[in-house]
Amino acid sequence: MNTKDCVWQGLLGYWQNLFIHQNMLALGYRAWHGYISQGRGLLACRVAIAHPHTVDWSVETVPFSMQFIAQAAVPEFLRSLAAEGRSIQPDFLDEAAIARLMEAIAQHDPTQSIVLLIENNGTVDINLLQHLAISPADCHRQVEQRRAEFPPHITAFYSMD
Repeated sequence: MNTKDCVWQGLLGYWQNLFIHQNMLALGYRAWHGYISQGRGLLACRVAIAHPHTVDWSVETVPFSMQFIAQAAVPEFLRSLAAEGRSIQPDFLDEAAIARLMEAIAQHDPTQSIVLLIENNGTVDINLLQHLAISPADCHRQVEQRRAEFPPHITAFYSMD
């Protein structure tokens, strides 16, 4: 018997794919809105899960906030995570890592992909979401058409503080 991704990923501690899957429309919406208003950048999410392995992703939703960071502001945003003690990863601010991230932001296709940072409990995970089943523009369009189905924090633009 094959184990479903949603089961083994949660048990092994890598829950980010499950979070992305559950919130794809909202993530795409915010990424596209950020791109059309600010240009290229990084979508940063702060997730509030004390113990991600205890979440039943098939029925539970988790609280989170999002902020689009324009490309020019990304290095300072990353440094602020460390300065505020929100990242416990020692090599997170390695200049070579920041340079690679900036290159990914500059080269990815915002019409078909999203550069996503997920922060939870002092851990930061950065993904380049590619080959999406639904484009960020289509996510934006769907959320706009179905706005009443989404919590206000998804469609409003607040700081992550």
